[in-house]
Amino acid sequence: MKLVSMIDRVDNLKCGLQPFEEVDVFTWHNLIKQYANFLNQPLNLGMFVPAIEVEGKWEVLECPPSCDRVIYETDFCQCDLKQVEQYQLAKDKVLFEGFEITKVDDLGYYNLRNETAIIEVYNPLDAETEFLDILDNGLYKINDLIKYAPTLTAKGLNDSGLK
Repeated sequence: MKLVSMIDRVDNLKCGLQPFEEVDVFTWHNLIKQYANFLNQPLNLGMFVPAIEVEGKWEVLECPPSCDRVIYETDFCQCDLKQVEQYQLAKDKVLFEGFEITKVDDLGYYNLRNETAIIEVYNPLDAETEFLDILDNGLYKINDLIKYAPTLTAKGLNDSGLK
């Protein structure tokens, strides 16, 4: 499912009701509030690609080679189970499907790209800068991404209340 505006979300909730169906105002309010809070979240790199924040800086995680525990417990496996688990946890936190990241330069500039958008990102190299600066026309919150209509992952659907 694609990210939609707040107006479309409310319309979708109304359209889902059967004629003469009683509406639980508390549930309605919670769904609207959940979606509004979701749209108001500041963007970070971990919403697009598997990444972790380390001392105020986002580090993109590479997909580690997979292995099973039996092979890992022998001396022949080249993978690190902690690295595999860390990557999987970060991957499970991604909110938007289909984004790939490419490094533009060594100063911390990257491009996030999917089928509908190319977003330039500045990921500060110093730990004192505690934010991710998305430079494409003032993208600061999830709400700012609506014009690109990104597809939400299962986590994104769950967090937004669209599931």
